[in-house]
Amino acid sequence: MDGQAGLDWLLWFLFIFLLSYISREMEIFRIIKEIETYLLLYGDIRKKAINCVVKTFKEAASKNGNMIDESAVEQRVLNLVETVFIEPASLDPYGIVNKLKHLLITSDETMSKEVKIILPSLDEISLENLKDLISAAHELNYIYKAVDHLYRMGKRFKSLWILMQLQAQLPIITEYVRALESSLEAFSKGFPIGDSAGPLVVDTFVKKNGGDFTYKLIAKKTILMEMNYKDRKIYVIKAHGPSGVTGHLDDALYNLFSTEKEIKMIITVDAALKYEGEKSGLVIDGIGVAIGGIGVEKFNIEKLASEKGLPLYAILVKMSIPEALSIMSKEVTLGIDKAVDRIGKIIEERTEAGDKVVLIGVGNTVGVYP
Repeated sequence: MDGQAGLDWLLWFLFIFLLSYISREMEIFRIIKEIETYLLLYGDIRKKAINCVVKTFKEAASKNGNMIDESAVEQRVLNLVETVFIEPASLDPYGIVNKLKHLLITSDETMSKEVKIILPSLDEISLENLKDLISAAHELNYIYKAVDHLYRMGKRFKSLWILMQLQAQLPIITEYVRALESSLEAFSKGFPIGDSAGPLVVDTFVKKNGGDFTYKLIAKKTILMEMNYKDRKIYVIKAHGPSGVTGHLDDALYNLFSTEKEIKMIITVDAALKYEGEKSGLVIDGIGVAIGGIGVEKFNIEKLASEKGLPLYAILVKMSIPEALSIMSKEVTLGIDKAVDRIGKIIEERTEAGDKVVLIGVGNTVGVYP
């Protein structure tokens, strides 16, 4: 009797062990199939982006009366898409910002040269928009390969934890991928995107309050507009539109300070990601420099302002990730006027008559004139 009971317990434990093993294998299989569905989506969007770049090259060539070899263009685009940015050594962090800036400039100039090899007579606006398209395709390619790498690692080692962590992040990654997909239309047609909110706000502020104005190049791909507002002198800096560039805002500010010594305040205007519970187009104030990206321009502007003892104010227009990269939505557009009004109030309340203020529109100026 005791022997039978012991056998029953053994069989019971074997059954529980087998059930848990089968359950685990089925869960791994289910997650793998779900990840594969996402990977198919990412692969299709990546292919769409590359085809969009090649199509834009073809249209630009036809417009300029040139003939191009589509297969050669596609291969060159694939090479650009696969190019990686290697960050500088940071064992000794001193001087790393200058090294980063040098690499960013080199990367941008290299891409311009690559595009010019294919289309030597391409105009500057089309060139910059095409470079943005290539950047979007590059980002989509990176996301696809990174997700595929983690998927293959998890599948190879049958690691439930790797697969579960990847599965949990896929909805968020997909939102970003969809946003990049939406940006393809904006850059190919030259329409403003959500990230153009900063340049559009300062441009609207000038046109609304400055009357007739002129602009001049103050740094590479960056312009300066001067205006008077309520007895204050306003220096407005933004990237030179309507091409899809973000300019060199830190260089522009340094160049301005080389001639203007009595600046009292710096205001940056930029798009910002909203929380899920916030409405798109919400305008909020900030203290500091509102510039995203790798941080080079942000560092240089903060350094200059701290050396001069200048207050740094920011105005942020809230939006989601898809809105930031898609053609500007109605909600974000409505936030533009609110941000323009807010600039006026900050200048009036925090400066005095005769003061000089720098207003910087941060973001991609695609579709925004000038």
